[in-house]
Amino acid sequence: MSAYEERLAPDLVLRTVRDERDVDRFAAFNTAINDATQGATCANLLRHHPEIQYDDFMFVEDERTGEVVSTICLIPWRCVYEDIMLDVAMLEMVVTHPDYRHRGLVRTQIGRFHQVVNERRFDLSIIEGIPYYYRQYGYAYATDHARSDSLPAWQIPAPPKDHVSPYQLRPATLADLPVLTELYQQNIATLGLATLRSSDYWQFLLQWAQYPVQIVEEIRTHTVAGYVASLVNKRGIKVLESSLPDYAAGLAVLQQFKEAAHGEIQLGWPQTSPLVQVGRSLGSVPMPGDQWLLRIRDVASFLTKIGPVLERRVATTPCAGLTIDLCINLFRQAFVLHFVDGKLRNVTAAGFVDASMGADGGDLCIPPDAFVRLVCGYRSVEELCDAWPDIVVKPASRYILEALFPKRLAYLSMPYLYCG
Repeated sequence: MSAYEERLAPDLVLRTVRDERDVDRFAAFNTAINDATQGATCANLLRHHPEIQYDDFMFVEDERTGEVVSTICLIPWRCVYEDIMLDVAMLEMVVTHPDYRHRGLVRTQIGRFHQVVNERRFDLSIIEGIPYYYRQYGYAYATDHARSDSLPAWQIPAPPKDHVSPYQLRPATLADLPVLTELYQQNIATLGLATLRSSDYWQFLLQWAQYPVQIVEEIRTHTVAGYVASLVNKRGIKVLESSLPDYAAGLAVLQQFKEAAHGEIQLGWPQTSPLVQVGRSLGSVPMPGDQWLLRIRDVASFLTKIGPVLERRVATTPCAGLTIDLCINLFRQAFVLHFVDGKLRNVTAAGFVDASMGADGGDLCIPPDAFVRLVCGYRSVEELCDAWPDIVVKPASRYILEALFPKRLAYLSMPYLYCG
C-alpha cells in the first residue's frame, strides 16, 4: 500500500505514518493521552512487529499546530477456525485529544479502517473496547476476552516436608522460540477458534514486548515441560497464559507461585488449560470478564471459506450426503448455502428476504449480532433464542443447523502490549 492522505477540514488532514518522525509523534500522542505503556506499545509495533507496515497506523493532524490529535491502527493477526486459517484485523489505538472530540474524527478513521479491511480482504475485524460503543460500526460481542479463574493462594496445598520440586522456572530466551511455538500450538489444538502464533511473533513478544514468559523445566534432565507467562499485580499473581503437560507440573508451578502471591492467583484461560483445570480442582472460580467484539467483513465469503469445516460437520451426522439450499436470513440480507451431496458448492447473497408475519423468511432468521455468536461457536441456537426471541428456526431445518453451527470452545489470546 502507498501512503494515504485525506483532508477532513481546512486545517485537519487524515494520513498514515510515513517515517520515523511520525512513529515518534504517534507514540508520544498515545503516551500523553493514555500512558507510557501505550506509547511504548505503538513504537514497538511500528518498529518491530513482523508484519505491521507504516500504512497500518493512521492519524489526524492539525496543520495549524502540527500536532497529532487523533489516532487508530490496524494490527494484523492470523486465527484458525478449526483448521481454516483466517486473516483478522484488530482495530486499536482509538484515541482522540479531548479538544477534538465530537467532530466525527474516530468515525472517519474507522471508515477508512474498514476500507482497508475490504481492500486487503481480511475475514474478520476485532476490537476490545468501550462497552456498546463499537456496535454502531457493525461489531458484535462473540467470544470471551481475557478471562481467568481466581484461586486464593492459601488453597494451594504445601508440598510434603523435605519435598524437592522436580520443576524449576527460568526466563524464556530466544533459544526457546521453537519449543514455545510448538507448545502454544499444542495448547490451542482443542479450540474451535484460536489465534495462531508464529516463531517470528514469539520473538517479537520476548525481544521487544518483554512478554513475561518463564520456561517450566525438569530439573533432573533440563528438558522443557512447558511455559507460563505471568505478572505480579496488587491482587497477587496474574497468569496471562500457560502450556503445561499435566496435573503434577501444574501443581508444582502453583506451589512455587504461592510463595510469592500472598493473596490471589489469577489463572488465564482457555478453560481447557491444564493449569486452569488444576486450579478448579483446588477450588478456583471463574472471574467476571468481557468479550471480544467481532465484525464479519463479508458473510458469504466467510461462510464459503469455512465451507470445508461445515462439510465435515454435516458428514458426521445423519445429514451426510444431503442436497439442500439452506437460507440464513439476517433480516436485512439473506444468504443461501447450496449443498449438493453433502458438499457446499457455493454461498449466494440473496438480498432482502421478507421474514414478516406469515412470510417464509428462510430456514434460520437471526439478527446479525446473534449470528456472529452462533458461527463462532460461542452459543448454540437454543441458547441464543433466550436473548434474541426474534430468532426463528424452521422446525425441519433445526437438526442440520445445529449440526452446522455447534457450540465450540473458542479463545483468542492476542498479546501485543509492552510489558517492560
